Amino acid sequence: MTMRSTRRQFSASALAAMTLVTLPKRLMASSQSFAGGKLHSFSDGPMNLPIESVFYDIFGDDRQKYLKAAKISDGIWRRAVNVNLLEVGERKILFDVGSGLNFLPTLGELPAALDAAGVDIGTITDVVFTHAHPDHIWGILDDFDDLLMPDAAYYISQAEWDFWDSDDAVSVMVPGRESFAVGAKSRFDKLRDQISFFKGGDEILSGIEAVDTSGHTPGHASLLIHDSAGPVLIAGDALTHPVISIEHPQWHDPADMDREAAALTRKRLLDRLATDKIGLAATHLPAPGFGWVESNQSVWRYIAADS
Repeated sequence: MTMRSTRRQFSASALAAMTLVTLPKRLMASSQSFAGGKLHSFSDGPMNLPIESVFYDIFGDDRQKYLKAAKISDGIWRRAVNVNLLEVGERKILFDVGSGLNFLPTLGELPAALDAAGVDIGTITDVVFTHAHPDHIWGILDDFDDLLMPDAAYYISQAEWDFWDSDDAVSVMVPGRESFAVGAKSRFDKLRDQISFFKGGDEILSGIEAVDTSGHTPGHASLLIHDSAGPVLIAGDALTHPVISIEHPQWHDPADMDREAAALTRKRLLDRLATDKIGLAATHLPAPGFGWVESNQSVWRYIAADS
């Protein structure tokens, strides 16, 4: 056990030392204070994807409307990958963990970002997953395929676990994305003995409620932080773009596994966010991903917190 802990710490420290020399501004934390604590946003790096891999089944005028909405002019869709950390009392609660170093070369920077902010990754007490896509769960392992945070408690929705842990997950992947299922299963194998499950409506931790936002994946969950200063929703990938998924929730996100269910989830979620004046933190909204939603006659608009 001592050997594993030592090499894990060495790996994280070495990565941080190499990265901090030229640490880009995107890795610096952005924070929002609440009555009960502080919510931080860290970058796992930029997600740069060629449009052919994103809009693989969208062509012609339909593809052009997406490119215009996302302001893509060079064939590359650039998206933020924001990871949230809630510090409340003695707990440090991480929502998702980024992708690690085995998904895309531009990602995997969360450990260095935490280090730059003075957050010892070994002090994370809890990790809550919104879903099991690579950029949300693959970062749970270090370079030695050990848990990067072996002493933390882990939580995921029962439906999400059941899907990715099944033998059928690979067979329903879009061709070329089979690694999503293989990678999720390999991480589950490491978490199997210390994972806890929840369903929509459960209070996972004090003041943190699970919200069923399935559709993007079979068990996708968002996390509602109840706070006297105002609630905040950690949305994961339930809402991914200010125009495509908020102004036009009926448009499908190309990564949605059940597009009809995901569209219904977005409409329901947007109505709740606007009506109940719930703050929003989401993985792929422009960094740092903090903001809120306003509604005008069922037309929704995203307002960034720094706008």
